[in-house]
Amino acid sequence: MIKSVSLTDNNLRFKAQQDEKKPSPESKILPNTLGTRIHQKFHKTTNAFLEYPIKGMRGDVNSDFYEFLSMGIIPYLAGSAMFMVMFNLLKDLAPKSQVLAGINGKKMALGVVLYGLFKTLSNDLVTRPVAWGTGVDIELPVQHVYNPLPTEPGENANIMPQIQQRKVYDSREFFRKDLIQKDIGPKYYDNVAKKLGMGDNLTDPATETTPIIQSIVSMTKTAKSLSSYAWAGLGVGLAVQDSWGAFFDSITKRKRHIPKPGEGFFTKLGSRMKNAGHNFVDITKTFGSSFAKACKTLWTGEPGTSGFMKHAGKGWILATLALTIGSTANVILRARKMGKTANKDNIDKTKERTVI
Repeated sequence: MIKSVSLTDNNLRFKAQQDEKKPSPESKILPNTLGTRIHQKFHKTTNAFLEYPIKGMRGDVNSDFYEFLSMGIIPYLAGSAMFMVMFNLLKDLAPKSQVLAGINGKKMALGVVLYGLFKTLSNDLVTRPVAWGTGVDIELPVQHVYNPLPTEPGENANIMPQIQQRKVYDSREFFRKDLIQKDIGPKYYDNVAKKLGMGDNLTDPATETTPIIQSIVSMTKTAKSLSSYAWAGLGVGLAVQDSWGAFFDSITKRKRHIPKPGEGFFTKLGSRMKNAGHNFVDITKTFGSSFAKACKTLWTGEPGTSGFMKHAGKGWILATLALTIGSTANVILRARKMGKTANKDNIDKTKERTVI
C-alpha cells in the first residue's frame, strides 16, 4: 500500500536552510605567505590538542586520517618540553653525579629550540628555489572545506562545513588540480611548461606537465627532508658552543619590578611595561651577538682544539650547504631535462618512428 503525501501531513517537515544570507565557505588556494603559514600552523596545532583527540577517543564517524596525522605535533612539542625541563633538573636529581655535573641544561634546552627552528626554516632553502626554477611550489597552501557525515538522523542532522589546512601537493598522485583550475587557471601549467622548456604551444598543458610535476613533488620532498635534518643538526651544534653565556645572563638578570608601599596600579603597570621593553631589546641584542659568536666558533673551532674536533664544525657547515644546494639543483636540472625530453619541438620528425 502506498501512502499518499500531502503538505498537511504531520510526519512531513521541511527544514529551512540556515542563515541563507551567509555564503558557505569553499575550498581555495591561499597565498604562500608567512601570515598564511602561521595561520595554518596555529589552526592545526590548536585543533590537534583541543579537538581531534576528543573526536578520536569517542569514535567520531568524522575522525579521519588528516586529524590523526595532525596529532603528531603533540608528542613532538610535549617531548621537546620534557627534554628542556629534564636537562635542567638532572643535577638536582643526582647532585653527586660527576657525569651529570658536566651537562649544561640551558645549552641543551637551547639545542632543542634551535633544532626545531632550523629544521622548519630551512625548508624554504629547497622549496623556494624549486618553485622559481620549475614553477611548482609544493608548499602551496589550501583551505579545504568539507561537509562531515551526519551524526544524528532527520532534522537534527545539523551539518556544518568543516575546514582543514592542507597543501595542493599533499598527495602526489591526486594533487588538487580542481583548485588550480579554479583559482589560478591554465596559466599555471603554461608557466610550468615554459620553465621546464616544454614549449609554449602544448595541446593540453595540464595533462602533459602532470607526470613531471609528480616527479618534482617526489624529488623536492626528499631533498627537503634530507636538508632539514642537516640544518637541524647544525642548530644543535651552534647551541653547544660556549658563546651563549651573555644570552643566558640577560635572561636570568633581566629587570624586574619591585613594588613599593602604596604604589598605584598604573604605576606598577607602567614600570612593568618599561622593564618588558628594555628586557626584550637587551635579550634580542645579546641573542644576536651570541649567535654570531657561536657561528664563528663552530667554523673556527674552540680555542685549544686541534685535529678532527677543530674542523668538525666547519665540515658540518660545508656538508649542510653542499647537501642543500646539490639536492635543490638536482631537482631543477632533472625536471628541466624531463621537460626538454618531452618537448615535441625537439623530436626529429625526419627519423622513422614506430607508433604503438
